[in-house]
Amino acid sequence: MKTKLAMLSMAGLLAAPAMADVQINGFANLIGGMTLSDGETVYDYDDDFSFDPASVFGLQVRGEVSDKLSATAQVVGRGRDDYDADFEWAYMTYALSNNTNISAGRLRMPLFKYSASLDVGYSYHWLTPPDAVYGIDFNNIDGVRVDYSNYAGDWEYGAQFTAGRVETNTTISGTPALLELENVLAVSVEATRDWFSVRSLIARGKTSAQNPEFDGFVAGLGQFAPFVPTAGAAAEGFSVNEDTGTFFEVAVDIDKYDWFVGAEFTQTEVDGSIIADNKAYYITAGLRLGKFTPHITYEVEEADNANQLALVAGLPSTIMTGDAVTDVTYAGLVQAAGGIAAQQELDVSAVTAGLRYDVEPGFALKVDVTWYSDDLNDANDATLLKVGANYTF
Repeated sequence: MKTKLAMLSMAGLLAAPAMADVQINGFANLIGGMTLSDGETVYDYDDDFSFDPASVFGLQVRGEVSDKLSATAQVVGRGRDDYDADFEWAYMTYALSNNTNISAGRLRMPLFKYSASLDVGYSYHWLTPPDAVYGIDFNNIDGVRVDYSNYAGDWEYGAQFTAGRVETNTTISGTPALLELENVLAVSVEATRDWFSVRSLIARGKTSAQNPEFDGFVAGLGQFAPFVPTAGAAAEGFSVNEDTGTFFEVAVDIDKYDWFVGAEFTQTEVDGSIIADNKAYYITAGLRLGKFTPHITYEVEEADNANQLALVAGLPSTIMTGDAVTDVTYAGLVQAAGGIAAQQELDVSAVTAGLRYDVEPGFALKVDVTWYSDDLNDANDATLLKVGANYTF
C-alpha cells in the first residue's frame, strides 16, 4: 500500500508541469554480498548470497515553484524492506538570499560528511560507507534546516542549523523499540580550500525509547526501591525517557585527485540511560588510476558500558524479605540487569579493501572485501565479500 501511495503522490508532482519547472533525478545501488565461511554473519549478510541488505533504488523530483521557492520529494525502495517505496524526503525550500536557504518538512539531517548523498552510492568510493560511523538508525528529520554558504578568499565555507524531531525503529539489547528524539538542535560547519576540506557537527536532543518488554523490566526493578534504595536509581538509569543525547562529528579530507585520504570521527552520549557512550571512526585512502580506484579503509567502533555496570554493581544480588516469590523475582531482575549492561559494551573493527571501476559518467562497478573483527567475541569475526553497481541519472 505504501508503494502505491508513494507512486501516486510522485505522479501527482509530475502531472503539474504548468505549475513548476520539474527536475527528475534517480539512482540505483544494486549490491550483493555474502560471508565467506559457513555460519558467519555480519551487517545483515550471511553465507548465502543476497542483494537485500544494501540495495537501494530511488527517484527524486524537484520543482521550481518560483525563483525563490522549490519543492523536493524523494521516494526510495530498499532491499531490506522488500523494495517498498516510501518517502525519504518531502520538503520545501525558500531562498532568503543568494547565500541563505530555509527548508521545512522531512529532510536529511547533516550528521555526516556524506549525509546529503548517503543513498547515492556513486558519490563515494565504497559500495557502502563504513558501518562503524554510518550504521545508525536514522538519517532524516521532520523539521526545519537553514543552509548558509559563502566564500572568503580561496576558502569556500558553509553552515547548517537544523531543528526538529525524529521517530524511528531501533533496538535495545537486541529487542525492537521505538526511538523518539525531540527538541533536536544541530549545528554543522564546513570549509574547503582546493584539495583540503574539514567539517564538524554537534547535535543535542531529548531521547526516548519505548519497548513493552524492556519497560516492564525497568518498572519491575523500580518496584523494589522500598527494599533496596539503589533499585530506584538503577531503574531510572536503565530507562530511556527524555534523556539528553549529544552527538558530535568531525571529518577531514585531503583530495589531490590522483590520491586521497580521509577520516571521520563520531561520539554519541545519552546521559542517564542504558545506552552506552559510543565512539567510532574510520580512516580511508585511495588512488585514482584512470577509471580504476583501489582503496582501503580501517574503521573502529567502541562503546563503554562502565556507567551501566556501576548501576548493577550498586545492587545486592539477593534480598531476604521473607517472601520467596519476591526474593526470587528480585534476583532474576538483577541477573537480567547484569546481562543487559554487559551487552552495551562494544569493541569492533574492520578493514575494507575495494576497487571501483568507472564504466562511464554516472555508472560505476565496485567490489569490496571486509575483514570484520569483534575483540570481545571472536565467534563474531567474519569476512564479507560485496559486489555491485551504482547508477545515477
